[in-house]
Amino acid sequence: MRRSLAVAVGVTVLACAGCSSKADSADAPSATKGTTTSSKAPPPKPTPKPSPVALSVPMYQRALTNVEKVLKPSVARLMNAQTVAAFDAARAQLAAAVVIERTELAKITPPRGLVSAHPAVLDAFDAYAGDVATELTRAGGTKTGCGYPKSLEVRLYEAKFGVWNAYTDLAQKVQKSVGKGLRFGALSVPAKLRQPDVIAGRGANGDVFQRSGPRGPGSLKISNAGNDVVIVVATSSPRKPQASIYVRADQSATLKGLRSQDYWVYFKSGRNWDAKNNRFTEDCSYQKFDDIFDGSYTWTISLTKSPLGNAPSSETEAF
Repeated sequence: MRRSLAVAVGVTVLACAGCSSKADSADAPSATKGTTTSSKAPPPKPTPKPSPVALSVPMYQRALTNVEKVLKPSVARLMNAQTVAAFDAARAQLAAAVVIERTELAKITPPRGLVSAHPAVLDAFDAYAGDVATELTRAGGTKTGCGYPKSLEVRLYEAKFGVWNAYTDLAQKVQKSVGKGLRFGALSVPAKLRQPDVIAGRGANGDVFQRSGPRGPGSLKISNAGNDVVIVVATSSPRKPQASIYVRADQSATLKGLRSQDYWVYFKSGRNWDAKNNRFTEDCSYQKFDDIFDGSYTWTISLTKSPLGNAPSSETEAF
């Protein structure tokens, strides 16, 4: 009787142990599911980009001054060029520097009071390249308006002046944009170039700069109401003159010492007198009076367009 009870108790204990094991097993998946759900977190919010900091007015002035300091050596190198090749190289360097400095200026945030002015400053830099191209096109010829070769001095002057003019315009536009409180241009804009003597050159009124052969008692009075003119007295070709005299516009002069023999009167007019070669280089005109002059008399000629004139003239080849 006692043995049976012992066995029964043992079975009961085993059964209870099995029940406990099933309960633990059932709870495990539930715990696992709860852990998985709680591990999901919301995605991180993106970090906002910092707002650009506007420069103060002194800092903006410093930026403009730095631009001038960078550009100044390139401008000076161009203005000191002694050959066309050296000029072209310096011009390209300056153009590249202007583009770089414009890019750097575009990165800054201007002071509140210059928000509308800053885009105009950038526009001025953008216009520089086009202004240079236009100026160099005007100065790109190798011959004068009268067909003579331009001297190296004139070619370099015209090319340098074109870039100087464009750069000066850039500085003036920037200065106008930023106003009187700031400065741009005084540091980097070079002094205006001195033009060669032949440009806008003129002879002295009454200057007899050519004369050949013996002199005589004859004279020729000239009244000039047109452009500057050179009167040439020659017995044959104007390239072999007896005498040549320069008469300025709206002035008079007298050519004395002419020989007592027949002669022709030639005259040429224009601008930019080349004293070294005795010729005008721009707007040239070459003419001669159709009638021959008797050297035994003193003559007076008036150079003016008039329907009442009694001394017809004709165009002739350059001399």
